[in-house]
Amino acid sequence: MARHNSASLWWRRMVRFWLPLRVVRGHPRIFVGIAAALLSEILLPGQFRAWTRFLIDWNVGVWLYFVAVGVMIAGASPQSMRRRAKISDEGSFLILVFTSLAALASIVAIVAQLAAVKNLTGTLKGLHVGLAGLTIVSAWLFIHLTFALHYAHEYFDEWESRPGAPLADRGGLIFPRTDMPDYYDFLYFSYVIGVACQTADVDISSAEMRRTALVHGVLAFFFNSAVLALTINIAAGLI
Repeated sequence: MARHNSASLWWRRMVRFWLPLRVVRGHPRIFVGIAAALLSEILLPGQFRAWTRFLIDWNVGVWLYFVAVGVMIAGASPQSMRRRAKISDEGSFLILVFTSLAALASIVAIVAQLAAVKNLTGTLKGLHVGLAGLTIVSAWLFIHLTFALHYAHEYFDEWESRPGAPLADRGGLIFPRTDMPDYYDFLYFSYVIGVACQTADVDISSAEMRRTALVHGVLAFFFNSAVLALTINIAAGLI
């Protein structure tokens, strides 16, 4: 009995130890971006304001992440996408929540940044406003890219787990005239929701996908409203 309890305790410790490593292995590009942001924070001059530092760190990490994902998408095949979906399944929901919160935090940082630049003039003010504008673009692109990758991973996860279902609706999303979607199809689906809060010509055939699209659509609506308000604020600050 004591030996069984000892083995069980050892197993739980091993699971706790390996879980973070599996999450990193499943989402290496997001952690490369985080590492780049931390390095940026270390290298930035100390006289920069906290919110300015955060926005610079954010953009360094996010734009590097965009490059890494772009390279991945360019070389992806249906086989590699299915394989990556299995690897990325660990912690995928937590990664989605974390990245969404990070994007929303960047909006808060933009508000603080714009409040701080009211007393600035000339080139310095222009640089701060430009940084805020760049962050709006990167945050918007980032949040919908994250959802696009989540849709892809969820699609192939469902595709593998429903071998007896009709091929067309096996993955939870039905793309017209497309037997096996690629990353560009999922980017299209995600950014259409991001722009219009609707799914256009792609049908949803599973409850899991509907729940994800519901959260995505609501988040996109409020995020777009915040972006519109910030854009007006930035334009007013330049007049």
